[in-house]
Amino acid sequence: MDESVFYIAEGAPGDKHSQESFAAAASSHSSQQHASFRQADAPLNGAVLTGTGQGERLIAASKGKALLTVWSWGKEGSDQKIPVPEEMKCLASCGQPDLGQTSSSHTVPSFRVPWLLAAGSKSGKLYVWELASGNLLCVKDAHYQEIATIEFSRCGTYLVTAGHDARCMVWKTLDLISAYTKDEHATKPYYSITDNTLPVMTVQLSLAGLANDLRLYTGSRDGTVRIYDVATRTLVTTFVLNHPVESLAVDPASRAIYAGLNNGLVRTIELYKVQNSVLEPVGGNKKIVTVDHDPELKHTFVHHQQRMAGGADAPVAVTQVKMSFDATNIISGDSLGRVFASNVVTRQVVKAFAPCNSPISRIYVDTCPVESVNASLGSTKNDKKHRLIPQLKRVLVSNDPIEHLLYLEIPNGEDEDEDFEAWLAKKSEEELEFRNLSTINTTVKEVPRAGEVGELQEKLEKVAQAYEELRGKHAELIEEHTKLLSE
Repeated sequence: MDESVFYIAEGAPGDKHSQESFAAAASSHSSQQHASFRQADAPLNGAVLTGTGQGERLIAASKGKALLTVWSWGKEGSDQKIPVPEEMKCLASCGQPDLGQTSSSHTVPSFRVPWLLAAGSKSGKLYVWELASGNLLCVKDAHYQEIATIEFSRCGTYLVTAGHDARCMVWKTLDLISAYTKDEHATKPYYSITDNTLPVMTVQLSLAGLANDLRLYTGSRDGTVRIYDVATRTLVTTFVLNHPVESLAVDPASRAIYAGLNNGLVRTIELYKVQNSVLEPVGGNKKIVTVDHDPELKHTFVHHQQRMAGGADAPVAVTQVKMSFDATNIISGDSLGRVFASNVVTRQVVKAFAPCNSPISRIYVDTCPVESVNASLGSTKNDKKHRLIPQLKRVLVSNDPIEHLLYLEIPNGEDEDEDFEAWLAKKSEEELEFRNLSTINTTVKEVPRAGEVGELQEKLEKVAQAYEELRGKHAELIEEHTKLLSE
């Protein structure tokens, strides 16, 4: 196993060197580079990586254009350019829904695209597409100004949007996709947050597997980091910092928050502290906690700050912060195009990635098998299962389920472990089971032979005789009981 770090920059369309912009995926533990994407740039939070390995895709919004660009993993050049209704500022994807079945009649291929693609526009509209068909499922005026970031919960139940209008909205995914709901007007936000006074630039959702234990973390340019309980729709804690917050990363075990500030610092906000030899949580019950100044730099990462010739600090903002899989490192990118991996205990840089020539707009950290990322290391194997993403529709799909098309990938018999004839036989059996609308089992059985009929008849007579004897005994007992009661 290896840990892959993907990062992409905003690009500089006015720069003559803008064609040199690129996105890359590299190992955080070695010097190995997993993949690279030429002429790839995206606005802040405006890129989506479906995964690492052959068949996966990078989808990025174009800066200043109503266009989405798609790259395939292991291929440097772009595959598709998809027009959209307007300029998009941020993207998020939701994977195929987990039905909770222990055994499935089919296997979802690894190359399949995610289920939903959500996009936030410059005008504040929220768009949701189904990628397998390209159908436009939702268009919603979610914010008054530009949407800054979009995030799906890990379970796919909720979608969170935040924007420059200082609002944060929590939506239920099933309420947004009208193709699957009977009520066309069920698109009101599940939870509307208006506690901030300046743009909300980043949101993070906890990795809880249960929707009733979900926490929402927001970071705003008003210098606050807030924690909300999504199930109860209540504010838990407010942390106040000295500088505007541009990005957030949350420890997987909810032990700390790492806030990227606009002055080049990454500040650690501890969620638990030791008080009188007892580990106690910080905040709660809508408390406001002021994050103290850290002159000794015990809770601050300073490697993004850069000194100018006169000794003053150069204007640097930490635009992206992510956690490694084991929560021992943070991966952060800044407005100068630099990406670092730093240890959370020593606060020292353990690796510096190849820099970009513009601000970092998106970082993804994922674990992957080593063999799955070798497509970019000289391998010329053709991906026969690769499919292009359908063109995204501009008109809302009908909410009649009968008119909604479903796409299923069937095996083609090229692989040794795939038997097309067996698959057809299995589907035929499932069709017969589906058509049997009654509770009668219509399975045909062989008729017993003559000797077996005699044995079964003899057994039936014995059972009938025993039943008659038991019934007689029961009648006698009732008669005796009646006599006793009369006496």
